Amino acid sequence: MIYLARDMLCVAHLSAQLVGDPRWQNFNMSNPLFLCAFVTLVACGSKPPPPATQAPDEPAAVVASEPGVTPEATATPTPATTAPEVIPEPATPAPAQAEKDLLAAEISAYEAAKPVFDKFCAGCHTKAGPGAKKGTLAHFETTNYPFQGHHTDEMAASIRKTLGVGGGRATMPRNKPGSVQGEDLALILKWADAFDASHVSGAHEDKSKHHGHGAASKHHGHGAAK
Repeated sequence: MIYLARDMLCVAHLSAQLVGDPRWQNFNMSNPLFLCAFVTLVACGSKPPPPATQAPDEPAAVVASEPGVTPEATATPTPATTAPEVIPEPATPAPAQAEKDLLAAEISAYEAAKPVFDKFCAGCHTKAGPGAKKGTLAHFETTNYPFQGHHTDEMAASIRKTLGVGGGRATMPRNKPGSVQGEDLALILKWADAFDASHVSGAHEDKSKHHGHGAASKHHGHGAAK
């Protein structure tokens, strides 16, 4: 704006000189009156244009949320997962019932093996046996079931040993050691296994449960082996 005013005065002065205007020929640009007029013109005409009006920014959208929960803290829902199917395990028999089952299996095995005991053991290990002796009966008596003797708890292991099972030398029957073989031996061993299973389970601890120790003849009609 300043430069435009100056250029206009110069042009006016030059034009007056060219046309011979005496009013402008003696004009001096350094004249104090000119300077005052020039400053006034510049002050009035050099006001800066008003600033352009800028549209206000639109407010950011606010996401509604529950009180006390910020949008960042809102958990993203996860798809529901299906729990794997659980297959129930077979029910375990109650201890009392398990003992009864083991005792029943033991008695059944004894019933099957009784003819073998009568054939090879009754002569010396029953009270009515011709070869029965007090010491022999005290060690192992088969008159009734359950068997009686000093080693009742280890009876199955003792019978296996005397019959030579496991590689040792058979010592029974007394009159013919090692004569219990084949099916007869298999029946004796099956009973021995059933006896051990009952004993390990604790079924023999209560004598009353074990069909009345020493009184099998009342329950099974075994009587004295002959």
